[in-house]
Amino acid sequence: MIEITNKTRGPVQLIVRSMSKEKNVGHAFTCLNIPGIGAGKNVYLLEDERYTDYIDRAEEAGFITQKRVTKIKK
Repeated sequence: MIEITNKTRGPVQLIVRSMSKEKNVGHAFTCLNIPGIGAGKNVYLLEDERYTDYIDRAEEAGFITQKRVTKIKK
């Protein structure tokens, strides 16, 4: 799992792999919207299978931070 945190006040839109279970779909992508800091929900846990290089580009631009999470706290 990857924990993605939005560092901006506005929402950030990321392109991730779709969770489609169909076998005929090659590279299906979807958009993930992460709310800004003021919304209080600016942290998102993303599965490793849905990771794309667009996430790295957003981190290099300074919009988000990411870190690998091994255990989920309950």
